[in-house]
Amino acid sequence: MALIVVAEKGSVARAIRFTVNVPLVTVALRGHLLELDFPAEYRKWEKVEPKKLFEAKVDWTVRDSKTYRELVSTLRQYENPTVILATDNDHEGELIAYEVLLVARRELGGNFKFKRMRFNSTTREELWEAWNNLEDDLKWSWVWKAYFRHKFDLITGAIYTRLLTLSARRAGGNVRLISWGSCQTPTLWFILKREKEIREFKPETYYVLEAELNVKGVKIKASSEPIRSEAEARKLYSKIRGVDEATVKRFELRVEVERKPYPTDTDRMLQELTKITGLSSARIMAEAEELYAEGYISYPRTQTNQWVDIDHRKILDMLSQSHLADYLKAGGLNPRSGSRNDGAHPPVYPTRAYWGENVKGKIWEYVARRYLANVLYDDARLIRWMLNAEIEGVNLESKGRYFVDEGFYKVFPYFKPRETLRIPEVKEGETLPVENVRLRRSKTRPPPRLSEAELLRLMEEHGIGTDATRHEFPSLILDRGYAVKKGKTFMLTELGENLLELLAKIDSSLVTPETRKLVEETMARVEAGEVSLEEALDETLKIYRELYVKLEERIGIIGETLAKSLSQTVEKRK
Repeated sequence: MALIVVAEKGSVARAIRFTVNVPLVTVALRGHLLELDFPAEYRKWEKVEPKKLFEAKVDWTVRDSKTYRELVSTLRQYENPTVILATDNDHEGELIAYEVLLVARRELGGNFKFKRMRFNSTTREELWEAWNNLEDDLKWSWVWKAYFRHKFDLITGAIYTRLLTLSARRAGGNVRLISWGSCQTPTLWFILKREKEIREFKPETYYVLEAELNVKGVKIKASSEPIRSEAEARKLYSKIRGVDEATVKRFELRVEVERKPYPTDTDRMLQELTKITGLSSARIMAEAEELYAEGYISYPRTQTNQWVDIDHRKILDMLSQSHLADYLKAGGLNPRSGSRNDGAHPPVYPTRAYWGENVKGKIWEYVARRYLANVLYDDARLIRWMLNAEIEGVNLESKGRYFVDEGFYKVFPYFKPRETLRIPEVKEGETLPVENVRLRRSKTRPPPRLSEAELLRLMEEHGIGTDATRHEFPSLILDRGYAVKKGKTFMLTELGENLLELLAKIDSSLVTPETRKLVEETMARVEAGEVSLEEALDETLKIYRELYVKLEERIGIIGETLAKSLSQTVEKRK
């Protein structure tokens, strides 16, 4: 009996073949084998009104013809084969497994069997365990949730993209594509919201009195609260300038604990690594997936930050052979667990030592260091001090911090707080020498533009996309020409801003995150079995039908504005 293993990547297929050591035939996919699309007659943009796509039939078409032919050829070579579905163990992987089943049923009818192979890393131990615990069926709740996402995004994205693009073309614009998506547009909206905060910000001048105090040989800088009135500030400055002593009004020392990190989930990994490396989250995810496929880390798409059934001793033994071996320390295990478990994957953790110093090396080292910080190290402990002193009735304050135990920062130093001076204790009523006094003039500053880490955090908070998809949208809005990156922060282009402003005037639901969040919540209800796939699609598409009617009524002026924006963008690039 032929055993045909279908995996998403060649490296995973090879790892399975090497591990199980039985005669196998393997087929390596490259992501989705099929995709949902409209019938051919609906693909002619100029001949079909976009709104007709709401009622059009949607069916599977071949996405990757080369891999499709390879799979079909392999299936036809064997009589009554058993197909082992070894795709990724998540919602998208489950949908890809379903696509393979559709192809097998089309080619072989009922003359085959199938099994589902689930694993969260490609270590030999885990693959062997997965091979000996093959499942008899798919998780259909995962299939239908992923199917819902693909069908909903296809219909709404195609309809609104066609309407906007065609309207701009008819207005005379040299337009290739003006895309709209229920995730990408709210992602852009976060950037616009911050941009408006910056533009509307009105800087205010303020003054601060600063004094250099000598605390038993340690010189510190103490400052007043901001003073809005220049006259008042100069009056107080004249009052305290030349005074030799300050009187201590209050002194506090308190121990503060900084908790060590939870186990690594996808959102935290991407947000932190974009800060550490300066790379896009899309690039980081692509490199992390390669690390997983090559057996160096566990599956990198997970919402779980809770440890369940993980052999930490085995992971630590592996790390003892890595370049981080010196960070392993004696003592018992002390892992910290969070409260989230997506039921699909464990947190991200290292599975094999990686020695490279390239991007993958940086990602692996981050995963490994965070793992060690979580499992072996203690919380960090700091002393925070505050000194309040008075000079001729003017209150001045100074604050600082220093470590008494660096704890997990010894192995995970990426976001370690800076230490300030350590000062001796003083008591209320003591006098301190004043060595210098000055008056500083400053202005309030606007909020900074959004970094990719901040953008990802906002998407997570507002339910835009999932841990497996959020990284796609910051790069997508750059590719569409709706935003640009200046250094590490995002700025809107004229096209992106005009698109958002025009849509928001018709109905803010077209651009703000609330509507997409509702869609994500509906997907969760599909997965939980609370609503059928068909009911969920009807429910969510009804919202976008109503929005479409509003948009269509004013599409003429929208097309003209977008066409003009595109023409100006082209001119600026010349």
